Amino acid sequence: MKRCMLTAALALAAVAPAAMAQTPPDEGKQAVRTDVWVGSDADGNEARKLALGWDIEHRDIEHWWGVKVEHARFSGRGWHDGQDRLFLSGAGDAGSQWQWEGDVGTNGDDLIGRASIHSRDAYRKEFFIERDVLETRNGVAQGWVQTFAGAGIDVPMGDRWSASGVAGVQDFDVGDNRRTHLRGNLVFAVAPEQGLSLQLRTRYYRNSEPREADYYSPRWYGEALGVVGWRRYVGGYQYTARAGLGRQRSAGDSSRRARMLEVGMETPRWKNAWLRLDAGYTDTPVLTDTGTDSYSYRYTRLQAFVAF
Repeated sequence: MKRCMLTAALALAAVAPAAMAQTPPDEGKQAVRTDVWVGSDADGNEARKLALGWDIEHRDIEHWWGVKVEHARFSGRGWHDGQDRLFLSGAGDAGSQWQWEGDVGTNGDDLIGRASIHSRDAYRKEFFIERDVLETRNGVAQGWVQTFAGAGIDVPMGDRWSASGVAGVQDFDVGDNRRTHLRGNLVFAVAPEQGLSLQLRTRYYRNSEPREADYYSPRWYGEALGVVGWRRYVGGYQYTARAGLGRQRSAGDSSRRARMLEVGMETPRWKNAWLRLDAGYTDTPVLTDTGTDSYSYRYTRLQAFVAF
């Protein structure tokens, strides 16, 4: 499996430049984009990523290609490490019915990045692959990499109901563990004109080799959340909020409370520029430095874009 996933990632790296070259330029239009991510957990571990991208050719938000540089810093109690990364990035069409997007690059030691392709029809189908450093103390120090590949589908079920599902496999550079993922969401639009919805979010994963290395890996883990979602446009600004409460359980443990909160804001496109801010909280468990499985994770992401 590791060899298959690495081969797929290498294939993406080889195909991406040729595919991007097919995107027609728009009068030499270019763009600059920034992306700042900060995430921290209850055990004092933190990840910070600062990226700066340059769209060499930019037609619109779905058709562009360029390069991106990123500095990533990982830290915890008594340790810290950093990486400089370089990516070839872009988005474009794959025929008349499919759209692709991705970043393919390196941190100097490993091939990392992400790529996805999705259909444009009502039953939106997506295939994706993601490859990055395992963000734990030993993962960063030893250069361990994890690869996640899978597929998803959106299923409309009338004017107010919809569902979605994702299935995937996650492979780790260290040891022999292979994690299989299943996720399913059911959404009911309570008040479509107000952007209000009720959602049932479920996920389950299973590890073939539990308790391996220094990341959270029980034999299995399951979670179900009831979520209230809200999305509204006010004066051209888009506001979103989601709050969820439910239960979570893993092998060898009893059922306990699960919570999540996400908020976001995106400005209107003004003279080819926009700004987006997202923040969130979840108490999904991980294996912490203290050896417990209690967990809370907070993140903030700021994205900015200017075309010229």
